[in-house]
Amino acid sequence: VKKLKETLVTVQQLDKNMSNLRSWLSRIEAELSRPITYSVCHEKEIQKRLAEQQDLQKNIEQHTEGVASVLSLCDVLLQDEDAAGGSEAENDSLQETSRSLDQRWRTICALALDRRLRIEETWTLWCKFLNDYSHFEDWLKMAERTAANPNSAEVLYSVAKEELKKFE
Repeated sequence: VKKLKETLVTVQQLDKNMSNLRSWLSRIEAELSRPITYSVCHEKEIQKRLAEQQDLQKNIEQHTEGVASVLSLCDVLLQDEDAAGGSEAENDSLQETSRSLDQRWRTICALALDRRLRIEETWTLWCKFLNDYSHFEDWLKMAERTAANPNSAEVLYSVAKEELKKFE
């Protein structure tokens, strides 16, 4: 009787923990699946997104113990012959719940890391874009000055035609 009561308490604790964890997992998965949006192309914007990601990462890390606890409770129940002896369907359900939780947890951890890397990559790409834009802008200004003030007063037609081909 004592063993059955302990098993019942463990199952109830598992049910409560799983319920809380499911809602948290859903919120985090939704947050991680949302696209990262930027309002301006600036380093402060990247720092803001990285700070938001760091907060999310801390939230995930704070739940590590809870996830480990639920997985541990699942293992305890699966290895308990009295609890596992109930029915094969319950045992299969518990195993599937444990596998599903473990998979969701691993996916969340991977997505969080990937999200941080994408934010950092965005800054690298922005820097490259801004550098390329600056070089193009300089070239364009020089080309506009050259086009606005051509030195064509004493240029032969054939030479001008060859120059035109270069620009085309």
